[in-house]
Amino acid sequence: MKIYLVGGAVRDSLLKIPFEEKDWVVVGSSPEELSEQGYMPVGSQFPVFLHPTTKEEYALARTERKSGKGHKGFIFHTDPSVTLEEDLIRRDITINAIAQDSDGNLIDPYEGRKDINDRKIRKVSDAFKEDPLRVYRICRFEAKLHHLGFTIEEETLSSMKEIVLSGELETLPKERIWMETIKALNCESPDKYFKTLRTCGALKTLIKEDSLNIESLAVIKNKTINPEMRWAALLSNTKQIKDVNNEFNAPKTFMQLSEVLRHFTLFMSKVDFSPEKILSLLQTTDAFRRPERFMTAIDAFKLIKDSKGTINWSDLLSNLSSVRPSTNTKKGNEIAQDLKEKRLEAINKFIQ
Repeated sequence: MKIYLVGGAVRDSLLKIPFEEKDWVVVGSSPEELSEQGYMPVGSQFPVFLHPTTKEEYALARTERKSGKGHKGFIFHTDPSVTLEEDLIRRDITINAIAQDSDGNLIDPYEGRKDINDRKIRKVSDAFKEDPLRVYRICRFEAKLHHLGFTIEEETLSSMKEIVLSGELETLPKERIWMETIKALNCESPDKYFKTLRTCGALKTLIKEDSLNIESLAVIKNKTINPEMRWAALLSNTKQIKDVNNEFNAPKTFMQLSEVLRHFTLFMSKVDFSPEKILSLLQTTDAFRRPERFMTAIDAFKLIKDSKGTINWSDLLSNLSSVRPSTNTKKGNEIAQDLKEKRLEAINKFIQ
C-alpha cells in the first residue's frame, strides 16, 4: 500500500499560496485493509475513508466510466491493481493531477508543473467533457488563480463550450452550482468566475436575464472580502433579482442583502430625496427592523460608487427609532397613519 498527497494541496504548495485541506490517494489497497487500520468509510459512490486521527480524506485509487448524464453519471472501479497514473488521468486539470509521495517526490505524468510555470489551466484528457460540473470548477479556478497570471488554455475553453452545447449543465443540482459560486466569491478575482461563465455560454443556460453587474463586482472585490457584499454588488442592476438568486441557489442572507442594495441603487438613481421617498425606501427594505443589513447595503453602494453619500443614514435611523405613534386610543389603521406622519415629519426635519 502506498499513499500520496494529491490535488489542491500539492498545487498550492508549488504556487506558494496557503491551503487548508489535504487529500490523499491510496494505491495498492482495499476497503477491507483500510478499515482494519482504523480508517472510517464515508460516501456511497466510491471508497473514501477518513483518517482515524487527522480526519483527512483518503480515497482508493480508481478509474471511472461514463454511464449516464450529469456529474454523477459514472461507474467507478477500484482494486489494488489501479495505478496512480490511472487515478490522476481522471482528474480535471493538469495542475490538480500532481501527486507527492511520503519522501516529497513529485509524480507528474501530465505535465502539471509545466502548466504551473506557464500559468495555464489545461484539461488532463478528453474525459474532461464527461463531467458538466467541471465548467463551473474551471471558472472557479480562473477566479482563484487569475491574479497570479493564469489563463484557460484554448482547447480547454472549447471543451467547456462543448459541454454547454450538450445540455448537460441543466442536470447539475443548484446546490453544487452554489458550492462553486460561493468559493469563487471568496477568491481574489470573483469577477473572472462570472466573466468566464459568460464567455463559455454557461451563464445563459442558468439565468434568463444576463444583467449581472460584473463591473461593480470588479470594483468592490479590492475593497471588501465579504462575499455577501460582493454578491449584492453583482446583482445591483438585476431586474429579475429573485429569479437570479433562486437559480444560483443563493442563501437567504445573500438574497436579502442583494435585494436591499438593488432598492437602494434604484433610489439613488432617481435623485429624489423627499421624505415620502425616503420613508418608502426604509419600509421596503425593512430598515426599521433590520438596520444592520440596510447599513451594510449602503456600505456596499459607497464602495461601488466610491462615494460618501448625501444622507447620514445611520443617524437618520437612530432618530427614527425613537418615533412613536400617539398614545391616544386608536384603531390599527389610524395608529399606522399616525406613525407614518410622525416619521415623515422627523425625516423632513432631519434632511433640512
